[in-house]
Amino acid sequence: MKAYFWLPFAGLAGLLVGAWGPRAEIREMKRLAQEEKARPRNAAADGFKTFAGFVNIPDEAKRPRRRRAGEKDKALFRGATNRVAKAAVPPAPVGSPAPAPAAGAAPTNAPAAKKEPPKRLSPEDLRARIEEAQELWRTRVDMARSTWKGKLALSGEAEKKFDAALDEMNEHLYDTMQTMADLVAKSGKVSPELGLRLVGDATTIMAETYEKVGACVPPEMRDTVADMQMTDFIDPGVAEPLIAVQDKFEKLPGAFRRR
Repeated sequence: MKAYFWLPFAGLAGLLVGAWGPRAEIREMKRLAQEEKARPRNAAADGFKTFAGFVNIPDEAKRPRRRRAGEKDKALFRGATNRVAKAAVPPAPVGSPAPAPAAGAAPTNAPAAKKEPPKRLSPEDLRARIEEAQELWRTRVDMARSTWKGKLALSGEAEKKFDAALDEMNEHLYDTMQTMADLVAKSGKVSPELGLRLVGDATTIMAETYEKVGACVPPEMRDTVADMQMTDFIDPGVAEPLIAVQDKFEKLPGAFRRR
């Protein structure tokens, strides 16, 4: 009889012990949620972190390219390369003589400079991370363009407008990054306003691109355009202007840094 007498108490104890685990987990989840709410938000860091997600820039490069000492940085964004080339080399008048070498220029038969051992960029360096992102992007962007041209049945002039709209999107994103970099360099800091404006400008540019691509197709195909993942067509090189001011981001936990 004594054993039967203790059965209800044993059952109650088991119920309490069994419920302790879930209750403890719930308390821990509530505690973490409260800590997250209490943690101050950094709009600047969040903004640049969001943009890094748009262009698929990794937290760190897995295989940073080795670079020789004194090697000049090459333009990462192809649109920027074309623009710089046109600005740096203005067309010469027809029939004008070839320009003479500048005074003090080294002769073409000068001995080659002594080669120095290659230097590896840091995995956290923004240039290394953009270069790695571009390698992955270039392998899929042509396929993405071809796939969507097929889905939208584009050809002829419509196909040219489609390509032009995507190229223009990257040009505008690059210009936006250049403006942001100039403002950061001038002020010496990355403000929350700049972080928010960066995301706002980037999303506006992408939204406008949907409209431009939509104008290339018949009205009944407009809903299909809306299914495009526009970030697939963003060249990571548009973030190139930010390399010059990446040291300013070191003060922002989570912005263009390891998460």
